[in-house]
Amino acid sequence: MSRWRPRLGTLAVLSFIGAATLGFLVAQNSAKRFLRERLSASLDAGQVQLVVDDFGRAFVAFAATAVLLGAVLAGFLAVQASRNVRSLRRETLRRARGRRDPLPRPPIAELSGLAAAIELLATELEARADTSDRERRELAILVQSVSEGILLVGPGNRILHANPAARTLLALPLDCRGQTLDALIRQGELRRAIEAATAGDSTAAEVDLDDRRLLVVTRRVATDDPSATAGGGGIVVALIDLTKIRRLEGVRRDFVANVSHELKTPLTSIRGYVETLLADDPEPDIRSQFLNVIKKNTDRLQHIVDDLLDLSRIESGGWKPALEDVNPARIAAETWEGFAQRAREGGIASLIPPADPLVRADPSALRHIFGNLFDNAIRHTGHGGTITVLVRPPDSATPGRLVAIEVRDTGTGIPREALPRIFERFYRADPARSRAEGGTGLGLSIVKHLTESMEGDVSAASELGKGTSIRVRLPDATPADATAHTAA
Repeated sequence: MSRWRPRLGTLAVLSFIGAATLGFLVAQNSAKRFLRERLSASLDAGQVQLVVDDFGRAFVAFAATAVLLGAVLAGFLAVQASRNVRSLRRETLRRARGRRDPLPRPPIAELSGLAAAIELLATELEARADTSDRERRELAILVQSVSEGILLVGPGNRILHANPAARTLLALPLDCRGQTLDALIRQGELRRAIEAATAGDSTAAEVDLDDRRLLVVTRRVATDDPSATAGGGGIVVALIDLTKIRRLEGVRRDFVANVSHELKTPLTSIRGYVETLLADDPEPDIRSQFLNVIKKNTDRLQHIVDDLLDLSRIESGGWKPALEDVNPARIAAETWEGFAQRAREGGIASLIPPADPLVRADPSALRHIFGNLFDNAIRHTGHGGTITVLVRPPDSATPGRLVAIEVRDTGTGIPREALPRIFERFYRADPARSRAEGGTGLGLSIVKHLTESMEGDVSAASELGKGTSIRVRLPDATPADATAHTAA
């Protein structure tokens, strides 16, 4: 049953009638006593009573008229005040629902002051709400945009929030809110780390999740989520993907180990021969033989250091290609001149037919590419073999318009399982033979980085005993309409 609440107009009228009636009664009694006292000296008791009764009736009539008029006036004023109050209430509710119109000022001073106070309160609340909404949006954007996964786990190990990175790392569904971790995460190490945080401990541990390495940092915090049980808390779980970092660390360790091994072999040889020369006095021909071995290993060291410096400069971005239109067939012929004597001594023939296609490339980088490819081809091609350079124009149906440059040899070839790795630093399909022939294992890696820096690509095809073909593709410098005209 609802409680009865009187209206302002009713209260005003009833209050006025009650106060006026009480006042008139008091005034009537006082006036009657005053008349009796004044008339008792000149009139007898009966006449005095008659006058007093006549005055009382007249006073009652006057009082009734005054009370009625006053009640009407009080009701009118109360209705006006009530209307102003209702209008102020209505506008205040509209303001609370989001309207920004200023509140009207009632003509009554007290209500006008109340409206001003409500207006000030509403303005301050709106400013605070705007600030809170802006901070909430900024926080939501920050949480949604970071590459680290963030989970908020509530009581019962139920997910309260998961940002996109966390859903990606853990393969969580979009509607994972409210579901338990046990139902979504099967990885035991991760669940144990979260359970440790449930016990009140902040943890940081690396776990393997499929093919990823994750750093899982958990911290217990208070939560104001309405679904949380009384006295319950939440757990913030940060997931940092360390896969690339750990892979780079492994590459660095392998690189240091490979460099150490590559430098140690010639240094050991040089040191041994030098110690022999210092300790003994060998015959001139033996001394000359020792010095030739020392020179050979010194050249090998110089070759390794030069390749390392080139590779470091390319990978670090310290080298930028100076692109221009060049003829790769002509660059290949010029580069081959530095290998021609070595090829003749090994009984190796060359075939570099002229070709028209131009490429957009750095001439010095292209010479370096051909130099490494020719060096590899000569080392792995036996007597009577052939090294061929082919330049093919781009296929008009292929997007990107890349000119294919192939260096083929008829050498020993590369095992099929080794092909995907031949562009890695220090990788050798036949380590013993390559090292004996002076290879550093860096040539094809340099070719790959130089080609990619000029927006090209490189690939290899080979078969044991039938030779190897290295294909470098570089952007075509010939206009598309000229190519089409030539083809026609």
